[in-house]
Amino acid sequence: MQTTHRGRTITISPPDGTDDVCCTFTIGDSGPRFAASLVVSNVDPTDPDGVHAWLTARIDDYDQHPVKPLTYPWWYAPGTVTTCPRGHTKALDADCTDPSCVRDARIAARRAALRTGITAASLTNVLTRAGHVPAQLRYDRTPKTVGFSCGGETVDGRRNTRVCVLWHDGTHRLPGDDLPDELHAIARTLTGKRYRVEVHPDSVSLRVYPKGSQGSGQHAYTPPTT
Repeated sequence: MQTTHRGRTITISPPDGTDDVCCTFTIGDSGPRFAASLVVSNVDPTDPDGVHAWLTARIDDYDQHPVKPLTYPWWYAPGTVTTCPRGHTKALDADCTDPSCVRDARIAARRAALRTGITAASLTNVLTRAGHVPAQLRYDRTPKTVGFSCGGETVDGRRNTRVCVLWHDGTHRLPGDDLPDELHAIARTLTGKRYRVEVHPDSVSLRVYPKGSQGSGQHAYTPPTT
């Protein structure tokens, strides 16, 4: 017996009266499967019609629900599923829904966020390698030497989102004052490296966002006109 149901080719072979004591069946490229396991589902494994009815009912059920990662791919219509690297069945162009794969994907996403985020330490390294001199700070973050300092800022409860860059030379500056030349030089370095640089609206400092970020959408750094 060979039929097609919802895009699957089903072939059922009855017992041959010798070694086979039950039907065998294939669905698509499943390879021969013994129907003996269907006894637990109250199916007579020697009855081709009964086996066929059970198989088509199972296919109907699978098509009405999301893809199950531990279900053999051949239960699904050809071209609608694939397997993840761990061998779980998943829908095409979709993430695997097995709990272990979901957990790993979340961990990978968090690590990617950290890699593409920004920290005071990472930005200090970028600026130092570019030739800018960091200030030496005391335990209370007051400067001991002239230079820049970076401080990480949390935005809407999210870390690694933005870094504030200050310049320390002993000069007391007020909101509205011009940026010191050194911060202009730092801003040029960072924008040249595709960081999003903004001017803090209430102080003489820079706010720096990761590469590719839209930042706050306001207060973008613009170099002075000459």
